[in-house]
Order: sequence, then C-alpha cells, then structure tokens
Amino acid sequence: MTPSTLTLIATLLRAPAEVLDDRADTLRQLAPRLLAITLVGAAVFGGVTGAYRGGLQILFAAIKMPILFLAPVAIGLPAVRALFAVDAEAVSWQRLGLAGLVGMARASILAAAFAPVLWLFYSLEPDYHAAIVVLALSLAVVALPGLTTLASALPRVGRRQVLATLGAVGILGVVTAQAGWVLRPFVARPTAEVAFLRPLEADVFSALDASLDSAQGRYRGWEPEQRGLISEGLQRVERQQTERQEVTP
Repeated sequence: MTPSTLTLIATLLRAPAEVLDDRADTLRQLAPRLLAITLVGAAVFGGVTGAYRGGLQILFAAIKMPILFLAPVAIGLPAVRALFAVDAEAVSWQRLGLAGLVGMARASILAAAFAPVLWLFYSLEPDYHAAIVVLALSLAVVALPGLTTLASALPRVGRRQVLATLGAVGILGVVTAQAGWVLRPFVARPTAEVAFLRPLEADVFSALDASLDSAQGRYRGWEPEQRGLISEGLQRVERQQTERQEVTP
C-alpha cells in the first residue's frame, strides 16, 4: 500500500470533507483507489462474517460484502440526484459520485477496523439469531458515518433541501438494508447447506423483526413470507389448482 493511499485513508477517517470536490478530474483520480479501499475493507469484514459458519461461507461472504457496500452508490444515487432536480446546479454528478465513493470507502475502513470485535463475538459461538442481530447492528454502526459523509456533500439551504437530504439518507439506508437481504446469507446457519444466494423471500425488516424475537427466545414459528405481485399470482394459481382438484371426481 503506497503512502498516498495511507494518507487518503487517514483523510477519509479524520476529515472526509477535504476529499469532496466538484471537478471531474478529482473523481477520475480518486475513484480507483476509493473502490480498492472499499473492496478490501468490505472483503475483510465479510470474511469475518462468514467465519461464523466457516469453510466456503468465508469466501462467499467476502465476495458479497463489497457488493453490499457499493450497491447504494450504484442504485441509490440516481434517486438521490432526482430529489434535488428542482435545483439542478445544487449538486453536480461529479460531487455526488465522489461523495458516494468516499462514504462507502469510509464505511468499509470502519468495518475492517470493527472486524476483530465481530470475530471475537462469533468465537463465543452465539445463537444464530443473535449473530444475525449483531451483524445488522454492526453494519448500521459502520454505515452511519458513510451516510453522514454523503449527506454533508448535499446542499442544505432551505426547508426543501433539508427534506431532500433526509430523503436521500433514507433511500440509501433502505437500499443498503434490502441489498443485504437479497445477497444473504452472510451468516449461515450451522446446520444449513452452504449457498452463495438464497431465494428471495419477504423483506429485510420482517426478517430482522423475527430474528429479534428469536434472539430473545420468543419463537413464533415464523417462516419468510413470499410477497409481491409474483407471489400473489403464484398463490392464485395454487388456489385454482386446488379448486379444480376438489371439483374433479
């Protein structure tokens, strides 16, 4: 790692606003290193997360965690830009893109720094649901500084801009949470078959609610519910098939 990269990491941690700039050349110069920092930091954190199950799950989690960190930048920033469309000059694409990369890089550095704490907790062999809840809390803690960095790059002049900034932070937070649910498992059950991805079921909020109850010993026989238009269509087809079977002698 070159000294310039070390200096960049120190700046990201202490004064990330110094990196933000509206110039396109700044984005071109810093983007490769910011992406590299994000990939390495998130991969370290992901590997520790997968260590709860061990084996191939370590590699799978290390591959998916960088995707989770970069998903808000790739998916959420266009929506964030749209919130400020009433004042097109308020935030440029260059500044918004750089702010997103800076925020994710900062979050990944903090995640890598927090990884030993998470590894220590997992070494105590906690309950699966407790491991899920702690992972979610850890992601929230390390992501908050990144979202704060991004929010600092957005204009906050007047009530409309304040509401837009809050909406932008909310969008990125929801995108990050749901992306983590789509990319699961990161923490795999000790008895489950190791898989890179699981079928899409329910949503992250209902799953976390169930895990919170289970972590406290309140098991309610919850199974992820399939929702949405596709699920409703499948359920309708199943009902029709059942009705035809009942009619057929």
